[in-house]
Amino acid sequence: MLEQDVSESVHPASRGGLSGDVRVPRLRAVRHRLALSQEELSEKSGVARSTIIKLEAGRDAWPSTVRKLAQALGVKPADLQ
Repeated sequence: MLEQDVSESVHPASRGGLSGDVRVPRLRAVRHRLALSQEELSEKSGVARSTIIKLEAGRDAWPSTVRKLAQALGVKPADLQ
């Protein structure tokens, strides 16, 4: 049985215009400032590492995903945008 990587928390960047989708261009910088690896942030936030990789590469996220990441990083969601 093959396991698919289906992430409901990431949208392709090319889908732009969907209301509610959020870009988090400062995610990597905030994560680095706190000296966290992607794996550590994944464990703290409950967001899959593959999703964090996609977000740091410019994909859009659901607001709920941004809230989880912000809480784990100790910042406001707006600080990641």
